Amino acid sequence: MRAVFSHHLFHLFIKIVGALLVALSVTMFILVLLTGQSEAYKEIYKFLGSLAEFSAIAGGSLWLIRHGFIQLKKRNITWQHHVKEWFLFFRKYHTLFGWITFLLVMSHGTYFLFSGFDRIGRVYSGIGAFVSLILVVAFGYVLQWFGKGKNGKSYKKMHQWVALLFGISLVIHLLM
Repeated sequence: MRAVFSHHLFHLFIKIVGALLVALSVTMFILVLLTGQSEAYKEIYKFLGSLAEFSAIAGGSLWLIRHGFIQLKKRNITWQHHVKEWFLFFRKYHTLFGWITFLLVMSHGTYFLFSGFDRIGRVYSGIGAFVSLILVVAFGYVLQWFGKGKNGKSYKKMHQWVALLFGISLVIHLLM
C-alpha cells in the first residue's frame, strides 16, 4: 500500500483529476449563468452533485481515519501502518477535496436554484447545506492562514464543528 500512496504518478493523477473536476464545475457554472436553465443539463448537474458528495466524504474522512489511526496505534495493531498511509493521503489532499466540493456544489446548486422550484424542500435544504459549506470553507481558510500557534486549536475545533453541521445538513438534503 505504501508503494501506491507514495508513488509520484498516483499523486499526479489525483492532482489532474482534481484540476479537471474544478474546470468542469467552473465551466458548468458559467454555462448555466450564460444560457439559463435547460433540461438538457439536468443529468450533468445531478452528476456534479454526486461528485461533490463523494468529494465531501473524502474530505470528511480525514477526521475518522485520524481517530482510527490513533486508536490502532494505542493498541499496537499490526495494520496501523496501512491506516497511517490512508491518513497521510487524506491529510495531504484534504484542502483539494474541500475546494473541489465547494466548486462542484456551487455549480450544482446554481442550476437547481434556478430550475428546481418544483421540489422546494430540496431547494431549501440545499441552500442550508451550501451555507454550512461556506462556513466550513471560511473556517478552513482562516485555519490554513492563521491557525498556527495558540489560536490553532480553536480554529480547528470550529472547522470540525461546522463540518459536522455541514454533514448533517447534507444528509438532510439527500433525504429530501
